[in-house]
Amino acid sequence: MLPEVPEAVLHGLVALLAMAEERSATRAARRLVTTPATVLRRLDALEEALGVRLFDRLPTGLLPTPALERILPWAEQAVGAVVGMQRETSGLEEAPRGTVRVAVPTAVASSFLVPALPDFRARHPDIVIEFASEVAVVDLPHRDADLALRTLRPTQGALVARKLAPFRFVLACAPSLLGGARRTKRRKVNLSALPWIQWDTRTMDVAEARWLAEHVPDAQVVMRASDMPTIMRAAQLGLGAIVVAEPLAAQFDGLVSIPTKLALPEGATWLVAHQALRHVPRVDAVWNWIVDDVFQPTRRTLPPA
Repeated sequence: MLPEVPEAVLHGLVALLAMAEERSATRAARRLVTTPATVLRRLDALEEALGVRLFDRLPTGLLPTPALERILPWAEQAVGAVVGMQRETSGLEEAPRGTVRVAVPTAVASSFLVPALPDFRARHPDIVIEFASEVAVVDLPHRDADLALRTLRPTQGALVARKLAPFRFVLACAPSLLGGARRTKRRKVNLSALPWIQWDTRTMDVAEARWLAEHVPDAQVVMRASDMPTIMRAAQLGLGAIVVAEPLAAQFDGLVSIPTKLALPEGATWLVAHQALRHVPRVDAVWNWIVDDVFQPTRRTLPPA
């Protein structure tokens, strides 16, 4: 009879090795392209499953305990075995078939991927694409998804990334909103006089939120949300102005760009996969579809106010 391995142990080993090397939950999370909270949660679950404390949490970082030093070689062997199995089996699939899970923001999925999906289905009827749009961050090394679309390029971990399209951010709102905003000379809008729609406090580290906090510190925030469709719909209804990637704003009718001489951030969309899965036929087919068919340069831009 095979021994039962608790799921928490399997999920926690990769996080454990990253923290053992980095001695910091933040740096380990950056390496694994996930969040510090996720890393610490997996460590807690692993410690509970094993019945030992593996790190002492100190203000200066993570301090390994004697228990960690004893099990670390076994953890390295276990993770190495899993990676080896993935590497050996990744080429066994001959035809592109099966499910490919793509982590992508809801607005990007509905505005860009779904419209291109009928052509993909015609070419690959045996592939089912599953959009993981409900999560902001996924752990690709731990197979939370097969592919991910992100606005930051991962720099650590066994990941491969492809830059799809650069974009610029714009200030946007419904035309009716500008009618009540006092304008300064040369038609410049007084941004402090506008109501603003902002990301919620859990996602305040995104470029849009950082820009608004820096350049309009006294912004009158009238609504917060954690998903882009809600933010875009509220902007369409004239509830407030937003900082948004222009290609996305151009997909929503009824918005205009707000003139400003302030420098706005620029960004890019990155397609990311774990290197062990990158050339699996079904993943490769979806990768090529996203690169070649979905993110082609668009001629549509946001109209000026």
